[in-house]
Amino acid sequence: MIELIVRGARRRVFVRVSGSGPALLLMHGFPASSFEWAELEPELARRHTVVAFDFLGYGATEKPADHRYSIFEQADLVEALLAKLEIQDPSVVAYDYGAIVATELVARAVKTFTITRCVLLNHGLYARLYRPRPIQKLTLVPGIGRLLAYALNERLFIRSWGEVFSDSHPLDPAVAALHYRALRTGAPGRDIHRRLLRYIPERAANRERLETAMATTEVPLSFLWGMQDPVSGAAIATELRRDRPDVDLVEYADAGHCPHIEAPDRVAADIIARTAPARP
Repeated sequence: MIELIVRGARRRVFVRVSGSGPALLLMHGFPASSFEWAELEPELARRHTVVAFDFLGYGATEKPADHRYSIFEQADLVEALLAKLEIQDPSVVAYDYGAIVATELVARAVKTFTITRCVLLNHGLYARLYRPRPIQKLTLVPGIGRLLAYALNERLFIRSWGEVFSDSHPLDPAVAALHYRALRTGAPGRDIHRRLLRYIPERAANRERLETAMATTEVPLSFLWGMQDPVSGAAIATELRRDRPDVDLVEYADAGHCPHIEAPDRVAADIIARTAPARP
């Protein structure tokens, strides 16, 4: 756990650093935490200094009361974290929520560090093709959302999250339960899930800025994509190939929304192939 100053506030942030070599920053998705990278980290750490952390409001990081969470604040947190660790040229691997934060960092063309390469997993790359789950949409409706937030128990959390995994690689309920407990631990109320979901309208409202950044950036981009994803799967991959015929896109035909959890060995190998220096 380290302390960072983010927008003038002191925040306690959970960080885990392992391995040695060029820096590799892992940015997790909703509704999980850095624990979602657990199956990949040992292999990645053989070639990299791996930095995994929990965003504000997630996992073991601080969950401030009555806070309005923002992907832009989370990008500030990433900048503060890398400055604290004195990392200036990381490769970034980002998924879902983390990928949106990574897109904001690309849009900023940050001066404090240089992104060597950005490897992006399933997320709403094109806002018009992103399909949030029905329970997520309802959670964002005033009144209804508050009631759903209080009704979201462990069983419903696991069932809802499991819907975005492929039939070939179903969600392990025991692993999902750990993520649920991490989300609840330290939360000042039962509506943390609803507060964090505000990233969906925030992403939509900033669509032009974020999508333009991804289309024009000089940062080398790679995409590792689960094609059975009902939220941001085949439709986004198809559009990506149409927009960029020479794109570096790996399609996992048997994986859903969470390829790094569903097929960690393959995803780790594909990350290393794109980020690690060649062995002498």
